[in-house]
Order: sequence, then structure tokens, then C-alpha cells
Amino acid sequence: MVNLSNFNVPIGKHPVDTGKYLIATNEIDKLCYIVGNWIDNRFPGAIIHGRPRLGKTRAISYLIKVLPDELKQNIPMFHIRCRTYKSARESNFFEDLLDGVGHAAPDLGRPSEKRVRLKHFFINAAEKSKQNKIVIFIDDAQKLSAIQYDWLMDVYNELDEYGIVLTTILVGHDELIDRRKRFIKNKDFQIVGRFMSDSYQFNGLRDAEDFKILLEQYDEGTEFPVNSEVSFTHYYYRDHFENGFRLVNFADEFYEVYLELQLEKGLQNNKEIPMQYVTLSIEYILKNYGFFSENVQLLNKNLFKKAIINSGYIQSELVLLDVD
Repeated sequence: MVNLSNFNVPIGKHPVDTGKYLIATNEIDKLCYIVGNWIDNRFPGAIIHGRPRLGKTRAISYLIKVLPDELKQNIPMFHIRCRTYKSARESNFFEDLLDGVGHAAPDLGRPSEKRVRLKHFFINAAEKSKQNKIVIFIDDAQKLSAIQYDWLMDVYNELDEYGIVLTTILVGHDELIDRRKRFIKNKDFQIVGRFMSDSYQFNGLRDAEDFKILLEQYDEGTEFPVNSEVSFTHYYYRDHFENGFRLVNFADEFYEVYLELQLEKGLQNNKEIPMQYVTLSIEYILKNYGFFSENVQLLNKNLFKKAIINSGYIQSELVLLDVD
């Protein structure tokens, strides 16, 4: 029996309320294996691409958290977000890189000074970790321009002189694959070879098995508070959980409702379901059908439909359908 004091969480502070949690999915596990191989094999760069809202950004955070342990190497890894500018400026670019890696003074100095500070930051990080590898994940990388790839190449070359391998993982929309095709057509083989030597298409949830793996994480693979032995489902379903309630037992029905809604709304061509909307649906189920609200013991398709519609999934997919 779990200590009841472990259920005392201030209102609004549970990760399901804040959205500040990372959770493994079938797709993220596949991605972890692929990216681990890229790093092990010293790939200079590769692409992770997919539709918007599939969970790519959260996947980056998860990879940075687990990959050093998976690889048994304390490799410095950084998550850098691309910003949109009317024109590419070297000063802004290196300031964004410095800010992304957590440098204390990203905005000081001329472009050349920012570039040197970034190089020294990476060298120091590699020395402290006793590794000769640095990994950067560049989010929204479809925003990068050709000249920015040249600036990144300079960083790669400078680190290479110190015996440090920089692996750059470009993460973004499917447009990244089109960019690679254009680079190849224009014979920009150096950019392709350095930053786009391989690619992986990141997918949403595509079948009932994906739903089972995800829901099982909420049932058994999560914990809050730390060391409480209370999973997210347990926290929100209390006595029902003690009596055998598990979200995973409803995985088939949950997935079937998505298929039914896709058919009803003419969305059957979009088979993959973005992680963002599934997560929002699950959070709705926990908060609105659990202990703190309706306290439902037996979930049904009508309840799942309400949660899915509330997530914004249908509206978003219809917008994308109009664009297509």
C-alpha cells in the first residue's frame, strides 16, 4: 500500500497540470536507437523530420536526458532553437548558439568574438566530460539559410582541429528533406555531407500498439512526487487504481475513437496522430474523469471522444487538410 502522504501535491503543481514531464513512446524509443548509432558512428550531421506537433521538440529533451546513460558516455548535448530573421546575420546567429548552449554572456562582442567564445565553450565542455564529442540538436532547422550552414561548418572545422567531433542533428519539418534535395541539385555536397548524411522520419502514433506503450507509461512508467511510487494514473485514479484500473486496458477503444473521428471528418489519409494531441487527451481524461472530478471507473468511447475533441486535434487536422 502506498503511503497516503505521497498523494499530497499542491494544486496545480502535478506534472499533468504543468505539462512539464517527459515520457517515452514507441517512436521515441526507435529514435533513441537511431540517434545513438549516429553518435556512436561519429556522424557529422543528420536530419530528424516530420509533421508539426508530432512531439519532436519533447523528443529532443528526452534524448538529451537518456542518451548519455544509454551510450555510457557523458557526452555534452545541447538543444538550440532556430529563430526567424528577415536576413541572416552572423552576430545574431552566434548569439543564438551561445544562448542555446547556456553561455553566461551570449550577446557580448563582435561576431568573431562570439564565434571564439562558442568554440572555447565547446572545448571546455568536451574536456570536462572527458569525451571528444559534442552533440547539438538544432530545432526548427528548416529555418536555417545556406550561409548559416557555412558558419556551422566553420565551427565544425575549428573543433575538428582540436580532435573534437561535432555532431549536428537538424530537427524540423519535412521541408528539411526538400532543402537537402535542393542542396544536392545545386552541388552543395559539402553541406549535405556535413549536416544531412542521414535522415529519420519521426512519426506520430500509428496503431493500437503505440497507444498501449504510451498509456502503460502513464500507468507504470511515471512517478510523482519523486520516490513516491505513485504513477500519474495512480495519482488521479486513487482507489480505482488500487482495484485494478489501468489506462492501458482501454488502449484499443481509445485508438478506435481516433479512427472513427478520422473517418467521420474525412481525415483518414492522416493516419498518424500527433503526440501533442494524444497527450492533451490523456491529461483531460486524468483530470476530468479521475478522482478530482467525475471519478469514472469505466471509460467508454463517448468519454474518449470528448477528450479528443477538447484537445484540438480535429480542428488542427482540418486546417492542415484545407492547406493540402
